[in-house]
Amino acid sequence: MSKRSDYILLADMLDALEAIQEYTDGLDYNSFLSNRMVRDAVVRNIQVLGEAANRISKSFRELHPTIEWMRIIRTRPILVHDYFGLDYEIMWRIITLHLPDLQQNVKQTLGSNPPIDADIEPM
Repeated sequence: MSKRSDYILLADMLDALEAIQEYTDGLDYNSFLSNRMVRDAVVRNIQVLGEAANRISKSFRELHPTIEWMRIIRTRPILVHDYFGLDYEIMWRIITLHLPDLQQNVKQTLGSNPPIDADIEPM
């Protein structure tokens, strides 16, 4: 498996955040709770978010403290290992209260760190 650059991993995070926003746009908590496909899609993208954050180098994370890296990273194992005990009310609060700010911080970080040619993976 090739090592993905910090920039590409950050772009993966943004993609997951945008997917979550797209899936939940216009929903209230009860609509979210009653839609299994949306819940599953959101859980999957939160897992991607945590995995990508975990793979970003420590030095890069230290350079960008506005992103709460450890909170993001700690979320993934909870979803993977405690999937049967998910609290969707907490997840909804994360989606509505925390992810918009995270998405903005990730966008700003991406904008301040343009990729170099080595970051571009061949298709």
